[in-house]
Amino acid sequence: MTQSIPEAAGRTARGPGPQPSTGRLRTALALETLLGSLGLYTVIPVLGLLLAARSTGGGTAIVGVGLFCYTASAGLSATLVARWLQRLTYAPGMAGAVLLSAVAFGLLPYAHTDWLLCALLVLAGFGVSAHFLYSRVLIAEAVRDDIGRNRIFSLLQVAVNAAAAIGPFIANALYTPDDPQALIAVVAVCYAAAALAMLPGLPRGVRPPATSGKWPVSRQVLRQIATVPSMRRTVLVSVVGTFGYAQFYSAFAFYVGKEFDSAALRSFLIAGPAFWIVVLQTGVTAVVSRLMKSGATPFAVLGCANLLFGLSMLTLGLGVAPVLGAIVAVLVFSVAEMVFGPMSSTAYAGLPIGSSLEALNLRQVCWSFGEALGALSGGALFVALYDHGDGPAYWTTLGVLTLLTTAVLQFFARREARAARP
Repeated sequence: MTQSIPEAAGRTARGPGPQPSTGRLRTALALETLLGSLGLYTVIPVLGLLLAARSTGGGTAIVGVGLFCYTASAGLSATLVARWLQRLTYAPGMAGAVLLSAVAFGLLPYAHTDWLLCALLVLAGFGVSAHFLYSRVLIAEAVRDDIGRNRIFSLLQVAVNAAAAIGPFIANALYTPDDPQALIAVVAVCYAAAALAMLPGLPRGVRPPATSGKWPVSRQVLRQIATVPSMRRTVLVSVVGTFGYAQFYSAFAFYVGKEFDSAALRSFLIAGPAFWIVVLQTGVTAVVSRLMKSGATPFAVLGCANLLFGLSMLTLGLGVAPVLGAIVAVLVFSVAEMVFGPMSSTAYAGLPIGSSLEALNLRQVCWSFGEALGALSGGALFVALYDHGDGPAYWTTLGVLTLLTTAVLQFFARREARAARP
């Protein structure tokens, strides 16, 4: 008979039970996250190029559609079937999810039809999504204090960005359009090693707690979004931000792969945000904390991040030397990501929603929606414009739209705040 971790802990007080060791859990998840993320960030920088090379339908359409399939699946699939996932205990559920991604990514070089490529990307994304859900719930259940949870989440964040800094170098060193098997083999091995690394630290016979409803976001919350302007603006500003964020690993990754011949330069540009996050995240977080202490709301901070995303895109469309433009764009984008990522969760957690789980489910739905649309745009529209020599127009248009949309949302928020003052 399976049980949730709190139930297991209660049994442990009276006798032996499957209560996990927090230290062992932390070590196992950190190592697993490092290995799994290394596999992911080894394939993501060249995924668009790989899809174009394997496609039998001309290459252009499959890039956007394939990236959309993966991004949408990685963001939403596990949330949609969470009621079924909770029937599995953590160990087989998490290991199975990681191994599913290993198999799906590993089969990409052997798929020669567009529909099969997309199907494999959906499966790979489901594995990533299910693992993310399992691991976050496990941490929340196993560690009961906010400080302890934050320490583990911070450790995992460092592991993810360390892998993201290394992965692009492996990708550019191993990937060739005619023979991607070597690269994909490394990706599959990383995922398989991640599955093995996590098992010693996972509890046995314990499964996630039951959910209270059938849907991740209730109709009541949807009505609130439609009728409460502050909630609606938070959703909109976050979707705009995730749309801009998605350009880096879709349009920008494709642009770098086509524009620059140096593998070292390509790796440096794609790995740039991960490197700067590891180095500067603490300082940026301190600045954001001071802004909030002085009265800045999470919505306003998200707006600042979006303005930086817009400036990053404008840099690529200004007509400056490609190397200079790309380097400056990466630096600005990195700061935007350091502000936007943590504040997105903070903003949704502070919404007037009774359940924090439902509030963060809403965050995941909105994040996935914006990121999937951004990947589709970056992989399809940008590729089409770039092939016709109009790549700068894409960056300029998207940058201006991001700046204008954010400015309009901030304007209405300030007008509402002034009207509310006595």
